[in-house]
Amino acid sequence: MESPTFYLVADGNAYALDEDGTAFGAAVFQDGTIDWENSYAFSDHLEEDELEYVAHMCQLLVQAQALTTENNQEVFTK
Repeated sequence: MESPTFYLVADGNAYALDEDGTAFGAAVFQDGTIDWENSYAFSDHLEEDELEYVAHMCQLLVQAQALTTENNQEVFTK
């Protein structure tokens, strides 16, 4: 798997969006490279605090994607 266009890295994990906008995760190696080949879907069976953290990271990822798209495609007028 090639690396996705949008991803965030925090606490040894990468949070990414696939081409359909579905969030998924991948481990980050000690050298900082990301193990995209063994990426995983997020489980609905996480503890509440873990689920909240993943949801927060995914929301930040969606916001970063929207900001990048806006910056690259929108026309700004002053």
